[in-house]
Amino acid sequence: MTALALALALAAALECPPGAAHRGLAPPDGFEEWCEGKDVAGQPRREGPARRYYDDGGLWIEERYRAGERDGAFVEYHRGGGVARAGSYARGAKTGLWTVFAPSGAREEEAEFRDGVPHGRFVAYWPSGATRTEGRRCGGAQCGTWRSYDERGNLVGSGDYAEPSLTP
Repeated sequence: MTALALALALAAALECPPGAAHRGLAPPDGFEEWCEGKDVAGQPRREGPARRYYDDGGLWIEERYRAGERDGAFVEYHRGGGVARAGSYARGAKTGLWTVFAPSGAREEEAEFRDGVPHGRFVAYWPSGATRTEGRRCGGAQCGTWRSYDERGNLVGSGDYAEPSLTP
């Protein structure tokens, strides 16, 4: 994210959903702001967008809440800008594709999640962008064939992992 885009994002006030109120403070007066609604018992809970900031005022995390749980897009930024990690939550659990980025902006890892558990494709990358390791995870464990490559893309090793079974 460029400095201008970051400044524009920070300048935009959080748009709280109906029935929710803005809480906390953005820099320079605070380090966290969020929208807060009430549950059926009248207790406060997060509802809608939220942001956290580094101690220097830079944006650290942007996320969304529904019924007090993370739900929707999640983005964490490196100090000084640039996306560090991005993905989504559903009912408080990681879901779908999550990507980790180096401060340079290069992808470091991509991993799929289901119900908060690593499940599906996993790929780690060399700084050049070439694939370093690739495989699958089934219910949090490695499964199927995993392969590792050198920086030029040559296969340096592989391993086969059992497929999980629900029967003994």
